Amino acid sequence: MSEDELRPEDIDVYRRLLEAPSAADAATGEPGPGTELSAESVNRLLAHRLLQEDGPHRYEAVSPSLAAAELTASLQVQVHRLMRRIDTARRDLRPLGPLYEEHQRRRQADTTTELLADGEAVRERLADLSLRVQHSVLTAHPTLGSGPTLRAALDLDRDLLDRGVVYRTVLPHTARRQREALAHVRHLGDLGAQVRTAVVIPGRMILLDSAYALVPAGKGGGGALFRDPAVVGFLELIFEHIWDHAKPVDGAGYAADVFEDIELTILRHLERGRSDEFMSRRLGISTRTLRRYLAGICEKLDVDTRFQLGMAAARLDLFGDGDDPDSTG
Repeated sequence: MSEDELRPEDIDVYRRLLEAPSAADAATGEPGPGTELSAESVNRLLAHRLLQEDGPHRYEAVSPSLAAAELTASLQVQVHRLMRRIDTARRDLRPLGPLYEEHQRRRQADTTTELLADGEAVRERLADLSLRVQHSVLTAHPTLGSGPTLRAALDLDRDLLDRGVVYRTVLPHTARRQREALAHVRHLGDLGAQVRTAVVIPGRMILLDSAYALVPAGKGGGGALFRDPAVVGFLELIFEHIWDHAKPVDGAGYAADVFEDIELTILRHLERGRSDEFMSRRLGISTRTLRRYLAGICEKLDVDTRFQLGMAAARLDLFGDGDDPDSTG
């Protein structure tokens, strides 16, 4: 409690003075016992304008409302003065707002790369750009999001396809084994999108009208939006390479060639000594699912260990030309 703050004993003095103003004579200490008033309390009450002098050493209690009005009068003058200064500053600076905004628009138009801080910024920018798309959308996704994320994306995709935009997307083979992902693929196909899957997709990309390219950047789901024709064109070449080596989705589930793609990729990873965690991350599956694939391959080649699996694969020339499984081919 600060020295200037009213205390319980001050309130008690104020109450006594309301009932008997003459008791204030006791502030001098001259009256008899039981009538003494604390000089400190009287001083604090005077400072709060709750007492007024009514002769030497005589004090009368003042209405708290009047005391508050007197205490705040000077403050209200200052507040009004500050409010006028605020209004003046806003009025003087208001004409500069459009100039700054126009400068920012020109600056953004001249910049070929726009960094988006997080997933929310990416979603908002994509929603804005989707309204402007006229010709084509190309997307590649190494992994798929949750059910709510897929449903939100489908709303944007539906609008694009209803407007006649050519829509091609490549998803991982493993999407064929995930219920929500497979439902998403079917919805896209029903709406008119062209959907393919590949065993490995090196990175996420979204290409719009050959004018914009969005790729992941930083942490927190952020991204980089490119407008430079050279960069966008290069990413389109990568997409076309992925598309050419991907397999169309006809119906549901895994076809024999899809199984073969995944199994050969696993074998090539094994040949290079990759860990289960690395392989499962690259394939977009859990380590448990990966081990089921390994068990199936061992059974197919009639072997018991990974070493025997590698020997059998080499003997049967299953590694082919030995392409790196991390490549887009």
